[in-house]
Amino acid sequence: MIAAIEGILGARDGNRIVVEVGGFGVEISVPLRVAESLGEPGSPVRLHTHLHVREDTLALYGFPNEGERRLFQTLISVSGVGPKLALSVLSLAGAGDLARVIREEDTKSLQAIPGIGKKTAERIVLELKDKIELERYLPAVAATGAGLPRDLFEEAVTALESIGLSRGNAVKALEKVKAPAAGERCRVEDLVREALKNM
Repeated sequence: MIAAIEGILGARDGNRIVVEVGGFGVEISVPLRVAESLGEPGSPVRLHTHLHVREDTLALYGFPNEGERRLFQTLISVSGVGPKLALSVLSLAGAGDLARVIREEDTKSLQAIPGIGKKTAERIVLELKDKIELERYLPAVAATGAGLPRDLFEEAVTALESIGLSRGNAVKALEKVKAPAAGERCRVEDLVREALKNM
């Protein structure tokens, strides 16, 4: 398994790039937005990679960080989603954007991607919600609700999960809770009560 590659950008054509390493030119497919951010040929490049093996093909896919590589690997585990379609998803949405789409069950945004219909979008949302910890990909502010301290937010999520809510629904409800004013005491039970009112 080739887990990472570091070298010089030799060429770029759409979402396909060539990285020159030790006298070899390695062709790698990357999300389009990543290809556009790599600079001009001659620039140094380091990517986390996934080697996709089929009976008649070896294809290398590259990503700017380990999180996106794992998202790609999770996407291709979804029925009906191959490497090219997964790359299209990550071309239009970074890890944070995709995690937000999954958490909000925004299948319409996924259907806007060529090749993804309603059923595939629903499968992606359903399976990724179960397979990845979405909050690790979301910006810290989005993951902690409306200005709530992270530890308090997480305690409230755990409390809501203990009474039967899914983590996604608990997070959604807590994000609608108004942050306490400066100096005002905020307790987990108060947050849970307000979150349940927002359900």
